[in-house]
Amino acid sequence: QRPIFGYKGIALSSLSIAIVGSLVWGHHMFTSGQSIYASVVFSFLTFFVAIPTAIKVFSWVATLYRGHIQLSPPMMYVFTFLALFMIGGLTGVVLGALSLDVHLHDTYFVVAHFHYVMMGGAIIAYIGGLHHWWPKIFGRMYPKKLANFTSILVFVSFNLTFFPMFLVGSRGMPRRYYEYLATFESLNQIASVGAVLLGLSLFLTLGYLIWGAIWGPVASRNPWNALSLEWRTESPPIEHNFHGQPTVSGGPYDYPVGPGPATTLGEGAPV
Repeated sequence: QRPIFGYKGIALSSLSIAIVGSLVWGHHMFTSGQSIYASVVFSFLTFFVAIPTAIKVFSWVATLYRGHIQLSPPMMYVFTFLALFMIGGLTGVVLGALSLDVHLHDTYFVVAHFHYVMMGGAIIAYIGGLHHWWPKIFGRMYPKKLANFTSILVFVSFNLTFFPMFLVGSRGMPRRYYEYLATFESLNQIASVGAVLLGLSLFLTLGYLIWGAIWGPVASRNPWNALSLEWRTESPPIEHNFHGQPTVSGGPYDYPVGPGPATTLGEGAPV
């Protein structure tokens, strides 16, 4: 519940990632026989993507600083997202180095990096968003304590599954092979246990979300004390969203500066 730190920087960094990210495809081909000069250019561009990504992460953390942080399920998934996404981003820089990628290419290091970015980033953030808007969608609240416990279980089991892949990959274990050397057995067993726990935790998440949507306690109109317009209407939203024309006098991030909750807005109050 603080104004976003560096809003313009976040917006411009998104554009930078979109533009530069469309030019880095050659970093998948360092060992394919492409020109060494092309590889150098693609390596540099891959490193360059880390700059706007770091701007985003810094701005997110700076927004949290001195904020009114409540350990609600959406926020728990925000913390999980930040930790996993940073690991995925840093290991992407490792794979962008020509000398290292020759060894790590097509190993389980790449598998781990991909999952930390795509699942630890996109999917975890999506699950956090589901927890944030679930009471608005269905008008009922899921069990918060169970959701917090499950978010911790997701974080632990995710790392238990994919972090060992960094270790076996750095030691040369290739991906897409159905068999591996005995020296990799213990780490693969740990990853297998983590995968089972991760699957169970995600199914548990799905279960309590469905339970909450049907039998959960009735949610208030604005359980998170948010300022954006969707929290001004009923939960779930009525037909045409609002009974009348809402008055908007500020932005969705105009929280008070400094610690402390923002003021909950009632029906008809300006936003």
